[in-house]
Amino acid sequence: MRKLLPTVALLFGLALSQAEPLPCLDQYTLAKGPMVIGGVSKNASGLTYHAGRDTLFVVLDAPQRIVELSLAGSFKRKINLNKFDDTEGITWLGENRFALVEEARGNIIIVELEPKDGGVSWKKATRIRTDIKVNLTNGLEGIAYDPLAKRFFVAREKNSPAVFKIIPPKPESDVPPTSIMMSLAGRGLRDISGLHYDAKGERLLILSHESACVVAANKYGIEICRLLLRGGKSGLSRTIVKAEGIALDKRGALYVVSEPNLLYVFEKAKPEPQSSKGKGSE
Repeated sequence: MRKLLPTVALLFGLALSQAEPLPCLDQYTLAKGPMVIGGVSKNASGLTYHAGRDTLFVVLDAPQRIVELSLAGSFKRKINLNKFDDTEGITWLGENRFALVEEARGNIIIVELEPKDGGVSWKKATRIRTDIKVNLTNGLEGIAYDPLAKRFFVAREKNSPAVFKIIPPKPESDVPPTSIMMSLAGRGLRDISGLHYDAKGERLLILSHESACVVAANKYGIEICRLLLRGGKSGLSRTIVKAEGIALDKRGALYVVSEPNLLYVFEKAKPEPQSSKGKGSE
């Protein structure tokens, strides 16, 4: 992990220097979708974007599995998660490393997925046990990663939904991770179902399927703006039901997955062309 950090920092630094700042979410509108996700019939539970491969990764909670997709949602490969339990969120860490959350166990699991891997073992993965109170019906639901501060964000789903900053211990340390609740993040939402961290804008995107929206919050958790996922809003003809995962690509496109297996793509709305008016005769 220590050898990987300089490379990860460089990769993310280049990505941040080239990426455009994230527009306000209320400027986004549906560009594509809903599209059926290739290779997934049900239980799409989390989403992340791999900038190096320019692909999406969806995690399923049953069966425990990761599916790599093109940006159009077509199937590329599947990776079985052996002995994992109720995987509800996924985030890309850099190169071939990803982090997953197990809802009821309250674990962050770090895995390495080589381009041709078809499976990964829970026993061989690195596990970070959080001290967040979880149970079978209310556990960790989403995860995001800040590559510059090297910390995670995780969400507790409901019954006092909340976002926590997780500061991992140093390598080879027996000290547990530090969990800090962001008391303002997601305030007023009925639940939290997914997270994404925009490093350049220092903004956390918070997805709520029960409130049918995506909230952009600043580094203190204060809401900046939101994208409505209800029918009649944001270019949607119907409300997105059970939105479970969110990701932003290097071009600024926003992706949302919903159960059982649908993908939506939102992009900044293009300004409507102004009608040209001819000059009147003098």
